Amino acid sequence: MINILFIVSHLQPQGPNKQLLSLCRNLNKENFNLVIVTTSQNIFKNSLHKEYYKFKIQIYDLKLSKVQSIIRGTKEIQNIINLNKIDIIFSYGFRSDFISSKLKSVIKVSSVRNTLLLNWKITWGPFLGSIFGKINLYYIKKFDYVIACSSSVSNHLYNLNLQNITIRNSIDALRLQKKFNKCDFKNKDKPKSLLTISSKLKGKNIEFLLKSFTNKELSNYKLYVAGYVEPNTIKEFNCYSNIKFLGHIHNLYDYINTVDFFISASLHEGMPNAVLESLAIGTPVILSDINSHKEIFNQQEYKIGSIFKNNSYASLKNSIDEVFKLKYKYLSLNCKNAVLENFSIDKMTNEYENFFSSIVNP
Repeated sequence: MINILFIVSHLQPQGPNKQLLSLCRNLNKENFNLVIVTTSQNIFKNSLHKEYYKFKIQIYDLKLSKVQSIIRGTKEIQNIINLNKIDIIFSYGFRSDFISSKLKSVIKVSSVRNTLLLNWKITWGPFLGSIFGKINLYYIKKFDYVIACSSSVSNHLYNLNLQNITIRNSIDALRLQKKFNKCDFKNKDKPKSLLTISSKLKGKNIEFLLKSFTNKELSNYKLYVAGYVEPNTIKEFNCYSNIKFLGHIHNLYDYINTVDFFISASLHEGMPNAVLESLAIGTPVILSDINSHKEIFNQQEYKIGSIFKNNSYASLKNSIDEVFKLKYKYLSLNCKNAVLENFSIDKMTNEYENFFSSIVNP
């Protein structure tokens, strides 16, 4: 039995935590004992805790503030490691990496889920972003192994002289399709609605999409925006009848299933969960031309949507025109097949099981 401790800040229903849930759900429990530590979760409404408990996964909630987690986190987690005879710790995120890098008598693995330096620079600007990115990289280099969630992230890390192993993010498509399976194609050959997801991260590039959909040429299409949007931005664009701000919603899959297309103008991603989930449900995608988006498109020769040159309204408009002309039913079926063929949860789980076994029993 291999004992693995996953270290995260919280278990709110966000992309990385959904990925972790899929992995924990599918790992062979006869060979792997799974434990989770959340360093700073104090709000548990809508948390994924209950989903993890279904699989009898033990969770330690330290309930530390961000500052407290940096000061006290390493000691408290080291006690958990000793108590549970942990073989491997698996760290998610910058703060978890900082805390975990100091742990002893355990194999340390870091999961990198974004293009590090680019992510920091977009969030904090060129100067501060470069400093924070280099600090992040410094602590990641203290780990025994680094896992990249996509080939595009892996290439970025290699360019930073950081050795890594690629295990591509995947999702449990069949499980998702049992609950949300786009099969009513009536009127879908005249698509009208699109969904995008925003957050506090500037890299989501939400304002480009909002400005684009104020153009008269796109005024007949409804853009739904889920997630956090700056209040001033909402105030600026709330007057447009074809733009609807949903805020934080807990029925995201219902919206993905209902709308005609999922759209993203992200400036950077690792391997975006929302895109994979949209494809699994059968909702075609219109995506910016960043490497991780192109990586998804390059896995198959058939159409699953379209790619546009980021921050170019003309390119976005052409992509929308192009994809809206396609036969929707077949496009939707292509999306489902793409995930089943190229982003299989079974393949990802098998790669992780082989990886964990190889580093404990080399």
